[in-house]
Amino acid sequence: MIERRVFLLAGGALVWPAGWASAWAAAATPQPGADLPVPASGSLGFRIMRKGDVIGTHTLAFSQKGRTDQPAPADQKPPQGTAATPAKPPPAVKPPPPLGPLTVHIVVDIVVRLGPLPLYRYNHSNIETWVGDTLQGFAATTNDNGTRKQVVARRENGPLMVEAGKLHYAAPLEAIGNTYWNPRTLKVPLIDTEEGRLLAPHVADQGVAPVQRADGRDITAQHYALSGDLAVELWYADAKPAPNWVALALTGRDGSRITYELL
Repeated sequence: MIERRVFLLAGGALVWPAGWASAWAAAATPQPGADLPVPASGSLGFRIMRKGDVIGTHTLAFSQKGRTDQPAPADQKPPQGTAATPAKPPPAVKPPPPLGPLTVHIVVDIVVRLGPLPLYRYNHSNIETWVGDTLQGFAATTNDNGTRKQVVARRENGPLMVEAGKLHYAAPLEAIGNTYWNPRTLKVPLIDTEEGRLLAPHVADQGVAPVQRADGRDITAQHYALSGDLAVELWYADAKPAPNWVALALTGRDGSRITYELL
């Protein structure tokens, strides 16, 4: 219970009992699972570029029940009172409730054209489910210019069980899909959401560098180059509670450079 007394020092300054501090600290307790880099807008989008042309989009939509407002700023102070009229203690503050499952719906659409004629089409759709900071599973479908593929992963008694065509295996506990929005991509085994293969790429830190958004502005971000099982470049901008994915680059099958620009 919060102590209701306020003590008056000889100089007239008020000293707030310890209960006040604990009440305000409780209000700032983060929700379990709130450390994932979920955009405040609930969405993340990129345009996909090749040889100066826009060839597609990559979008992510985040949905989660139970998200609350951010904690009050650190410099916010308790309401002031006087010796004659002590301020009332704050109401009892309950810890924030656990967040509900996080659903991430990912869609990639690409069309490469020669003039008005489409030469190549690619569509990929994936729905991930997270509980706290743990991936519970995903279901991904791909249409790669007419070749259809499906990968499903479900967490069963610990590991993620992955099924993709003839592939059936238990992925490591910490594995996640190669969907890139979570910076843990750089630290854990990855499941290829198109082919189902388990990936363990080598990650090389390329330092901090500016990278261009779709609107022409630059973002300062940490640049990483992945090689081996997965050849891709990723950029993450420093942010709280976790770095945000802001760009990608890779080499296409024809040797052309393909880049993602943040919308």
